[in-house]
Amino acid sequence: MKKSFSARAGGAVLAAVALLALTSPAQAAGPVLPPSGAVVYVTNARSGDVSSFAIGLGAVLSPIGKPVKTGGEFPRGIALASNGATAYVVNSDSDELSVFRVGARGALQPDPLIVKTGDEPWGATMSPNGRTLYVTNTGDGTISAYDIGLDGTPAHRRDVRTTSTFPKQTVLSPDGRFLYLSYADVDETGDSPPRVITRFAVAPDGSLGPAQDVAKVAQANFGIAMSPNGAFVYVPSSVGQNVWGFRRGADGSLTPVPGSPFAAPTGPVGLKVTPDGQHLYVASNDTDVDAPGGLLGFTILPNGALRPTADSPVPTPEAEVAAVAISPDGRDVFAAVRDTSQVAAWQIGSGGLLKEATGSPFATGGEFPLTQSIIVRPAPVTQR
Repeated sequence: MKKSFSARAGGAVLAAVALLALTSPAQAAGPVLPPSGAVVYVTNARSGDVSSFAIGLGAVLSPIGKPVKTGGEFPRGIALASNGATAYVVNSDSDELSVFRVGARGALQPDPLIVKTGDEPWGATMSPNGRTLYVTNTGDGTISAYDIGLDGTPAHRRDVRTTSTFPKQTVLSPDGRFLYLSYADVDETGDSPPRVITRFAVAPDGSLGPAQDVAKVAQANFGIAMSPNGAFVYVPSSVGQNVWGFRRGADGSLTPVPGSPFAAPTGPVGLKVTPDGQHLYVASNDTDVDAPGGLLGFTILPNGALRPTADSPVPTPEAEVAAVAISPDGRDVFAAVRDTSQVAAWQIGSGGLLKEATGSPFATGGEFPLTQSIIVRPAPVTQR
């Protein structure tokens, strides 16, 4: 029987039940080992599960068992605890958050804890200190904040109203002081009103301050990314076929970088910056236009401007890349391919050039990964 809890239930009751829910008979003999090794996770919307892959040499992926059911419907965004021991998956059609314990080798343990969310959750972002999880609820125009317990259990704190409709993805500054939000609707066109980027000041306890719009962009911004040093913010517009770049001020303000926006055919939806801040990779999701698609690569210039890499775009099956992730060491990049339900993998070389991994693309074993569907588990924290 599926376990379900109100997002506004008392923290003490939720934590007590969570300890039981996150313990399976297979775990009863001893504690779950800390995660080890690099792992790619991919949510599969239509099959309602999550695929796990071990990352080998040359970005080669090996499945870690079969995909694990989320217990919800239509999973999308995924986030990880800072120590890699817990995974959080939002289920858009059932308005739920699945909380997975991560076992040895990075395998997700079955029968996750289920926590209620707002209407149609889309994305999830963990704070840099690992104490707060933020979930965007695109159906009711809110962001939910959850306090994360020592065992990884989320306890709902409060919802904050956004300034526009259909919030999609958030990104936090490296110091955790500011949260930025993008918006999109699948039905937007060039005749739709322009969109905005919203900033929230973040209190030391993770609470969000009032929403403030700090930049204007073109329509349909399904993703948002920040350089690791917090200097630049990038937002794709699938309608405008471009990427907007901004320099971030100490007060959290955004100022367009020279040359922004930058051409990004076709239908850019998700994007990630490499850990060294030198390159940006963008998921291209539209095959309905007569233009190259796949994975777009850019070099980030010192002023934040973008210059396409020499091999961009790199083709993928059907060119329908829904989401992109980069390994914490910056050596590999991975793309979730929507209609073929695969993960394409490359090694990142000099100048941001990509070398496809042997055997790529790799079947997820699930069906239909969408935006914000892929993440790489960071190196686990070890105690000395």
